[in-house]
Amino acid sequence: MNRWLKRMYLGAASAVVLLAGCSSPQGANNSSGGAAGNQEPTEINILTTTYNSAPGNDLDSLKQINEKFNVKINVTYVPANNYQDKLNVMLASGDLPDVSLVWDINTQAFANAANQGAFWDLTPYIKDYPNLAAYPEQIYKNVSFKGKTMGIPRVRPIDGHQSLLIRQDWLDKLGLKAPTTMDEFYQVMEAFTKNDPDGNGKNDTYGFVGQGTPTLSNYFLSMFGAGLQHYVDENGQVQPSFFNPKIKDAMAFWNKVNKAGIMVPDLPLLQTSQTRDFMTQGKVGMGFSNVYDGHLYSDDLKKVNPNAIIKPYLFPAAPDGKVYMEAAPGSFGIFMINKKVSEQKMKKILEVYNYTATRETYNLVAYGIKGVDYNENEAGDITQTDEGKKKGYAFDTSAQWVSSYYDKYVKADLPGMTPETKAYNHKLVDTISTVSVPNPALGLVTPTALEKSADWNKKINDMITNVIIGKNSFEDFDKFVQNFKDDPSYQKHLKELNDLYKEKTAKK
Repeated sequence: MNRWLKRMYLGAASAVVLLAGCSSPQGANNSSGGAAGNQEPTEINILTTTYNSAPGNDLDSLKQINEKFNVKINVTYVPANNYQDKLNVMLASGDLPDVSLVWDINTQAFANAANQGAFWDLTPYIKDYPNLAAYPEQIYKNVSFKGKTMGIPRVRPIDGHQSLLIRQDWLDKLGLKAPTTMDEFYQVMEAFTKNDPDGNGKNDTYGFVGQGTPTLSNYFLSMFGAGLQHYVDENGQVQPSFFNPKIKDAMAFWNKVNKAGIMVPDLPLLQTSQTRDFMTQGKVGMGFSNVYDGHLYSDDLKKVNPNAIIKPYLFPAAPDGKVYMEAAPGSFGIFMINKKVSEQKMKKILEVYNYTATRETYNLVAYGIKGVDYNENEAGDITQTDEGKKKGYAFDTSAQWVSSYYDKYVKADLPGMTPETKAYNHKLVDTISTVSVPNPALGLVTPTALEKSADWNKKINDMITNVIIGKNSFEDFDKFVQNFKDDPSYQKHLKELNDLYKEKTAKK
C-alpha cells in the first residue's frame, strides 16, 4: 500500500510549478477583408506543436483566411515531444517567429525574456477584438504575467474535468443515493464493496478506483479543499497546500478508507486504461473522471451488462460543509507575439486570431471545408471524411495554431449522447462552475523552488504518506510543518512566491 500512497500525493504535494465553415462568424472583425488593391500580403510566421503528422500550408482553410485578411500564414509544426526544446533553442538564439506557442511563460527563460520586452503586451489591445475579449476573465488572470496579458490564451474549459462517476444501477439496487457528504461517500464505498452490488454472490467488487497520476491523485485532497498546491490564508498570503489545516481531514479520511480495504489497492500502479477497465468491466462502483466519461464508460460497460449506468455527480461536501472542485487553468499555453513585429502587423495578427476564435472558423481550420472534408449532424457532431483526413486536417494537427473558441461544455459533450444526457451534463457543469476554485498561484515558479523543490517535495510526500498509513502521527505532521515554517530557505521561497503573486494580481 505504501507505493500507492507515495505516488498518490506526488502531484498534490508539488511546490510551485504547475472546437470549430467558411461563413463570417458573428462578432469577427472584418476590417481587413480581402486584398487591398495590389498591396502585398503580410507574412505571418507561426510556431506551434503537433500531435501527429504535420499538415502543409496549402490547406484550403489557410487559403481562405489568407485571402480574407490579405496575409500569408506560414505555420511551422514541431512534434510535441520535442517542442519545448525547440522553443528554448529559438528563444536563446533570438530567432523566434512572429507568433510562438508558449506552454508556460513563467519558466525562467521566458520570464526573463518577457521582463526584457521581447513580447508584445496585449493588455490594452484585447478589448478591441470581441471574440478574444469574450474569453472568461479568469483565464486571462490565470495566464497573466505580472498582471499583464502577454499572449492569446489557447483556451480550454475551466470546469467539467472533475466529477465523481457512480454506478447508478448499483445505487438503485442497494437503495442508496449519490453521496453528498464524506460520511455518505464512505458508506457508499463500503456498500459497493461488501453488499454484492452486482448480485453474483461473490466478494469481488470495490467501492472506489482512481487513476494514479498526479492530476487525478490530487483530487483525493482537493475534494477536501486542500489540493490546489496553494491557498490564500486569512492574511492574504499565498501558502502551500500542506500548510492548510484541511489537509488533516483528507489524510484522516483516506487513512480510514485504506484500513477498511474499500477501494482498489495499489492505485498509482494502474495505467489509465486499467483504471477505466475496472469500471467498464463491472468491478468498481465509483471513480474520478471527466463529466463526459459517464457516457463513455457506460457505453463500454453495456457490452458486459446492458442495464448498467455510470453517471457523473458533484463531489461530496467536505467536513466544513462546502463542496470543493478544482477550476482548471482554462488554457494550455498562450500564443505570444514577438516584439520585433510592428504594431500594425501585431494588430493584423490579432484580427486573424479574433476571426478564428469562433466555432465556425475553428471547424474550418481543424476540419476543412464542410461537406467536403467533414460533415456535421444536427447535434453539432463532427465526422471527418477520408478526403479531409488525407489532407491532414485534425484537431491535433491543423488546429494547433489557433487559440480556439471557448466552450464551457467541452468536458460534458460527446457524439452520440442523448439530448437528456447532454442536458444533465450541462447542468452539472453549470453547478460545478459555482463552486470550483482556481489555484491562486498557478504557474508561479520561484528561483529558490527551482533549486530545492525536488527535495522538499519528496519530504512532504513521504510525511503525508506515512501519516495516511499510520507510520507517523498527526503530531509528527504538525512538527514537520513547523520545521518548514522555521526553515530560512523555505521562507525565502514563500517570500519570492508572494512577491510574484502580488505582481501577477496587480491592477494595471
